[in-house]
Amino acid sequence: MQNPAKKQARRHEIGGITAKSPRFHALDRLDCSILRALQESARDSFAEIGKAVGLSATSVAERIRRLEHDGVIKGYQVRLCGEKLGFPLTAFILARPNGPDARFIKVAGERPEILACYRVTGEFSFIAQAVVKDVAHLEQVLNHLEPASVHIVTLVVLSTSFEAAPIDLNGTRQ
Repeated sequence: MQNPAKKQARRHEIGGITAKSPRFHALDRLDCSILRALQESARDSFAEIGKAVGLSATSVAERIRRLEHDGVIKGYQVRLCGEKLGFPLTAFILARPNGPDARFIKVAGERPEILACYRVTGEFSFIAQAVVKDVAHLEQVLNHLEPASVHIVTLVVLSTSFEAAPIDLNGTRQ
């Protein structure tokens, strides 16, 4: 008879993705296939995904609901073109706050131009991504952040080589 601990340990390694908590079930080959399909086109129907991965639409729907419930799928969103909406300039703002980090987070969160703010290691504590209309607009955003920062460095994006690359579930970038 097989040792139950070995069986459970093996179950947590299926598909090369290891379970991190008891609430999370390891991803199997079909889960990974579904996630790859969703990363390519989250608008596909359950039936279309099922056809691609060899499952019924009902099975795909059940698996997606479980992946959403487990927090593997955080959500679905539309990617907008900032340039077409009047925000052609993207900038990354590296900041070292003066005072509590919470203050910088609050101040950065007050600006709708700031799309994301990451707490990081290294010389700076935060990297924020902003989209703006022009350099004058960027200056307004920086002026807003300045009182909460000791040091700010701004990097203006000249071009985008790629973005929103899917998470590689196979361990090899395609």
